[in-house]
Amino acid sequence: MADKDAVAEVMEAFTEFKKTNDANQSKRSSELDAKLDKINAALDKYENSNQQLTLIEKQNKAMQDQLDSIEKIANRAGLGGAADPQSKAAQEYMDAFDRVMRKAPENRNPTDLTLLRDRSAALIKTDDASAGFLLAPPEMQKDIIKNVIELTPIRALATVRSIGVGSLKMPKKVGNGSATRIGETARRTNTGDPKYGMLEFFAPEMFARIEVSQQMLEDSDYDLGAELTEDAAEQFAVREGQESLNGTGGSTQMGGILVNPDIGFTLSGAAATLTADGMISLYHDLKTAYARNAAWGLNRNTLGQVRKLKDSTGQYLWAPGIANGAPNTILGASYAEMADMPNVAANSFPIVFADFKKLYVIVDRLNVSLTADYITGADDGLVVFRARRRVGGGVRQAEAGRKLKIAAA
Repeated sequence: MADKDAVAEVMEAFTEFKKTNDANQSKRSSELDAKLDKINAALDKYENSNQQLTLIEKQNKAMQDQLDSIEKIANRAGLGGAADPQSKAAQEYMDAFDRVMRKAPENRNPTDLTLLRDRSAALIKTDDASAGFLLAPPEMQKDIIKNVIELTPIRALATVRSIGVGSLKMPKKVGNGSATRIGETARRTNTGDPKYGMLEFFAPEMFARIEVSQQMLEDSDYDLGAELTEDAAEQFAVREGQESLNGTGGSTQMGGILVNPDIGFTLSGAAATLTADGMISLYHDLKTAYARNAAWGLNRNTLGQVRKLKDSTGQYLWAPGIANGAPNTILGASYAEMADMPNVAANSFPIVFADFKKLYVIVDRLNVSLTADYITGADDGLVVFRARRRVGGGVRQAEAGRKLKIAAA
């Protein structure tokens, strides 16, 4: 159940949003536009929680784990508890650091001082820009400050298959037979045969190359290898999300939803804007069997515009679900923010409505693999790390999704 204060804030904000938006539609003003933007920002505060609810809802139907949690658990070193040499050494260092910091210089234990000097002979090798600060003790510097990485969470929505060869082949029905009426003794002739084809999804390689100084690796108390693996996994996930929408497909990239010609689209009904009628038409243009499990895919800017839309009876298309611990909805269906979806503009496809489990498949051939090369950059004091991942994917059942095209006709 959601926090009561959060529920109250969201519901109050949405009530004020509707009131302001109604007033702005009857008498447009820059002041009301600014107020709407401010309220939209207040509603956005809880979108991260909403996205978690949405993805959890979809993942409960899946048998796959999230990429980030898999990579962290599988690749992070030093998790063996007190018996693990790395954990034991880190604890000894931290204990000595704690004792030294709590005593006056004249009362500090020489053994503790020696341990600290040996472990951190060069606290900063060059400067902070070169990541020398990673040498701080673990409890003093647990995390590296990072900017937020936005991505399209296609892995949490699609079907994910692990494969042991270079591609996944899936048979597909591409043509139907037919039936007809016949007289009691009339001759039965062939009425048409169903036709079948084969889909193939390759798992091409993703690659990242990183250079780190030898001394950095020797002197760092931070698990730099695990950090590099985690960073590579994150960047691979970013690339995966981008390609799932705009990839060229084939044996070199994942196939993109937005560029797939077999996925149908619905017109928004206006040359350069969203309309409620266009959204409602898109919702109903998807076959019922898919609509039951469908979700919207759109970016945050588009979501802000969707919140302003009302149907012909004055009901808003967007509705908060936080009061019931459920995802927010658009026309009763949950949505996922996709950072790589385009903004609303003439002839763009800013919204997808799909049963993503049926629409898209991801094939995993090799999880993140990180290898260290101590030879290539040795003369420059560098260690070269190479990260690889083999993953592919594409549209497998095009009729399970539809796109919204911003166009009048």
